[in-house]
Amino acid sequence: MLTSGATTSAAGKYRWTDRLRAAVEALRPYQWIKNFLVLVPFLAAGNLADVSAWRRALTVLVAFCAMSSAVYLLNDMGDLAADRAHPRKRERPFASGRLPLAAGLAMLPLLVATGGALVILGGAPFALIAYATLSLAYTLKLKELPLVDVFLLAALYTIRMYGGGEASGYAVSTWLLGFSGFLFLSLALIKRVSELSRVRTPNWTYAAARRGYYVEDLPILQTFGIAATFASSVVLALYVQSEAASNLYHRPGILFGLVPLLVFWQCRLWLSTARGYMHDDPIVFAARDWVSWCVFFATAGVVVAAKVPL
Repeated sequence: MLTSGATTSAAGKYRWTDRLRAAVEALRPYQWIKNFLVLVPFLAAGNLADVSAWRRALTVLVAFCAMSSAVYLLNDMGDLAADRAHPRKRERPFASGRLPLAAGLAMLPLLVATGGALVILGGAPFALIAYATLSLAYTLKLKELPLVDVFLLAALYTIRMYGGGEASGYAVSTWLLGFSGFLFLSLALIKRVSELSRVRTPNWTYAAARRGYYVEDLPILQTFGIAATFASSVVLALYVQSEAASNLYHRPGILFGLVPLLVFWQCRLWLSTARGYMHDDPIVFAARDWVSWCVFFATAGVVVAAKVPL
C-alpha cells in the first residue's frame, strides 16, 4: 500500500510539472527576442550612458514580452483545428492537449494586466495599445488575407521599435523607419515562403490553416521578399551619405560596411529558406544561427568604429 501511494504521488507530481512546462512553452519565450527591437532607437542614438532611458526601455521591453505572450496564447487557442492538422504545430501545448484551455484563459488577463502596468511605467502606452489591437485583428481575421498579413507583420515589428523610441526619448527617424519597413517586410515574407515551401500538393490552399495563399504563389512571394531585401539596402546606403548620418557619427563613411553585411545576412536567410532550413520565424532562426551572430557582432563593430572620434 505504501509503495502504491508513493507511485501515485510521483505520478501526480510529474503531471503538475508537465503542465507547468507546457504553460511556459505556450508563452513562447523564445519569441521574446523580437521585443529587443524596442532598444534599437536608443542604441542607434549611441547615448548608452543614459540610465533613465535604459530603465524605461527595458520596462517597455518586458511589457511587450507579456503582451506578445498573451497574443500567442490567444492565437493558439483560436487556431486549434489548424494546428492539429499541421505536422509540427500539432505538438503545441493546446493543440496536443498538454495544456487545457482553462489554463490559457486564466493566464490571459494576468499577462495583459502586467503588460499594461509596465508600459505605463515605461511611458509608451500608445505603442502597446496599437500592438495589441493590430495583433488581435491579425489573429481574428487579417492573417487570412494575402499580402495584408505580411504588411501587418512588418508593422508589428516596427511598432515595437517605435515604442522603444517613445519610452527612451530617442525618436525613431524617418531613415530608420524606411530601412526597417523594407527589412521587416522581407522577414515577414520569408516566414510565409517558409510555410508554403513545406507544402507540395498542387492547388493546396491554407483554408484549414486560415491562410489565403496557394503553393503557386511561392515564386511571386519570393520576388516580393528579395526586392524588399535590396530596397532596405538602398535606403541604408542613402542614409550613410545623408546629413543625418554626418550629424550623428564622427566617421559616417565607415557605415558603408553595414550595407554588404546586411545584404549578405538577408540573402543567407533567403537561401536557407529555399533549401528548407528556415524555421517558421526568421528571427528565431537567426538567434540560433552562428553566422547571423557573426554578422550582428560585425555590424556592432562598424557602428562603434563610425561613432568613435579619431
